[in-house]
Amino acid sequence: MASSFASTRDRLWPEVKFLFDYAKKGDRVLDVGCGNGRFCKYLEKGKYTGVDFSEKMIEEAKKRFPKKDFRVANALSLPFQGETFDKVYAIAVIHQIPSEEYRKQFLAEMERVLKPGGQLFLTAWNLEKKGKLFLLKNAFSNIFSPLGSRDFLLKRKRYYYIFKKGELSSLCRKAGFVVEKEGEANKKGRSNYYVVALKKQID
Repeated sequence: MASSFASTRDRLWPEVKFLFDYAKKGDRVLDVGCGNGRFCKYLEKGKYTGVDFSEKMIEEAKKRFPKKDFRVANALSLPFQGETFDKVYAIAVIHQIPSEEYRKQFLAEMERVLKPGGQLFLTAWNLEKKGKLFLLKNAFSNIFSPLGSRDFLLKRKRYYYIFKKGELSSLCRKAGFVVEKEGEANKKGRSNYYVVALKKQID
């Protein structure tokens, strides 16, 4: 489904564009879950690297942006030394990671590859915004499955976790980050939780 997925994701969602304004000239920037590479043109001030676990999505990214650095990699075990990057972006990724254990491991890996004082930019879909009826339908559809009430399978193919308000920032704090900014970004029916978090400086 990589080609069809990539075809619907050509531009940066305007409601989260402000997060990309943090990138500065000379920064080493990692785009985790980069998909078809659509964010790389907004992060050209620094040295960009995009990773995704899907080989097909990385193929799409390389076709679109052949001069950029794209690699197949698992976000739970990144192929980089510690303290490599100044900025890490993970846009609409963490809600696709099944289980709290894996989400904690994901954030621990982001913290590992960031330099002290480096920043993490994290977003997750706010599916609660769709209302109680949506959540009720989801809970009902999972009655006879091993999924929890906040786990969701879109068309029985794509997994999403339904974050509660404040849960994203709480996970970041537990992973050792200092949360600098958090909130909701809304536009034309879309709603995303976002967090800007800082890796603590070494004393």
